[in-house]
Amino acid sequence: MGTYIALPIVGFIVGLLIVSLGGGGGAVYVGILTVFFHIPPAVAASTSLATTIPTTAVGAFSHWKAGNVNMRFGITMLIGGAVGAVIGSLCSGYLPQNLYNKLTGIILLLLALQMLISFLRKRHSKENTNEDSQSGKINTVKAICFGLLGGIMSGLVGLSGGGPIVAGLMILGCPALETVGTSVLVLFGIAVTGFLAHLSVGNIDWKLVGFLAVGTMCGAIVGPFLLKKADKRKLERLLQPVLFVMIVAMGGTLIFR
Repeated sequence: MGTYIALPIVGFIVGLLIVSLGGGGGAVYVGILTVFFHIPPAVAASTSLATTIPTTAVGAFSHWKAGNVNMRFGITMLIGGAVGAVIGSLCSGYLPQNLYNKLTGIILLLLALQMLISFLRKRHSKENTNEDSQSGKINTVKAICFGLLGGIMSGLVGLSGGGPIVAGLMILGCPALETVGTSVLVLFGIAVTGFLAHLSVGNIDWKLVGFLAVGTMCGAIVGPFLLKKADKRKLERLLQPVLFVMIVAMGGTLIFR
């Protein structure tokens, strides 16, 4: 009974701090369910994806209303993510868990390095606001690749795949708030595809989903409205290093897990 009381509280905190500010949450769900509530990994993965669907749907709508969604990159990444989730689910039985963790960690650290390089370049050069057709096509290809990578992560083990999505959006030049809002939209599409792919693999405890989702959706609703009232310049300066540290921490944790 204590589990069902604690889950909405935990869900609210995750929705407010992780979904609203970090644009992810799937890995956090899996970690909380397995470590603190002793849920089997297969059930935790499917439950995480099932919880992520309504949470990211609410979060994406709230961020869209707040003007924090880049629809062009969002839809492009969503398409790549859906394809990646299917590919990942088909390959999930062939890749050892330990090898997957290390590969994912290395990829995330490389993306973090690319984020840092992109940030330093922006500080030392003036950005050309008129995007030509060639750079637009290149950015579209990059967006598809980042979405594909996030989807593959989701399909393999049931995580949200938020790391490559957040890193990719920042590398593509999206402001921090827009990065968060757009990533939530992309993760919604990935979560739906990943959940359908994992539906036959792991059992789902619908009670866990319900209690966790209620709290998380409430946090995901409140977060964007709090962000909207905050000073955007200060928030941008705060969010950029937070998102960078989040990617590095995820990568390092997976490598040394």
